[in-house]
Amino acid sequence: MNRALPLLVLLVAALQGAGCVVNSTDESPCDPNPCSQANRGVCVEEAGEARCLCDTGFISRPNGVCEAASASNCPEHFGDAAEPDDCQVRARPIASKNVSLSQSIEPAGDYDFFQFSASARELYSISVRVDGGALMPRVDVFDQGGVWLDAGETAGRTDFFFRANTASIYYARVSHSPVDPSVGTGGYTLSFTSLGEEDHGNAPDVATAITADPLSTSSPRSTFGSFEYSRDEDWFRFEGTAGRTYRLLFDPGSSSAPRMVPAATVFAGSNLRQPLAASQGTELVFTLPVSGSIFVILTPPASATGPGTYAFNFLVN
Repeated sequence: MNRALPLLVLLVAALQGAGCVVNSTDESPCDPNPCSQANRGVCVEEAGEARCLCDTGFISRPNGVCEAASASNCPEHFGDAAEPDDCQVRARPIASKNVSLSQSIEPAGDYDFFQFSASARELYSISVRVDGGALMPRVDVFDQGGVWLDAGETAGRTDFFFRANTASIYYARVSHSPVDPSVGTGGYTLSFTSLGEEDHGNAPDVATAITADPLSTSSPRSTFGSFEYSRDEDWFRFEGTAGRTYRLLFDPGSSSAPRMVPAATVFAGSNLRQPLAASQGTELVFTLPVSGSIFVILTPPASATGPGTYAFNFLVN
């Protein structure tokens, strides 16, 4: 399965979705402010480029228009003490990286938005535990421009893991799952926890560099990593030589201390659409048809039910 293309598409969409990205080579892309669209005059820098966001008090609509927040697009109704909080401009701030908050989804159709500041490459856990009622909790995460990024939902308790690609504001929305046709309301406890920086990047520009040991070595180096959430990807990069054969050997651990055996896919840096090799076993052997930068993408095995660790040796003939 080609995993690299969807990731690249996601990265582009995250930058272009509800905001507009203005290319700039200036040291400060927001000076002068290039944002001229009506009600979209807030300039922020993302990955060295200027991005235009809606003005304070305005909501980005799917058609790209920034619309003033009102009862028609940000409902006001009875409920818990955090109301009104049904849209991003009225989101409840989360001031700490480790906090628990008690709220409720009430009445039916209620949305609870939360706002938090994230650091680039940092991992966060957002857990929602039902305290009563028929609520099936769902968590959606949006970037600072209102672009939807990911979601998770589970009956009784939702444990959602999120990785911040940029240092910026993000939003989490708690609601009753639309998958459940019944009316779901009730109280819940939201726990927001910072898990620290991810051990390995999940894109070409933040891939971890590795070097192959000779096949004849008696003590090859081990590379260690962990999968913190179900859709985690760990990217590695090395400079390969055409015609040489490389080996990835994964350590399954022991019965008392098992390790994950990741699914591994190999791509040439010149073509991230077509994999050169793939495996879901303890050994992946491949001979390179081209020289240059080579990427190895590791993902959790299909049998994974939670976080786990892995280790591998990297050898070359």
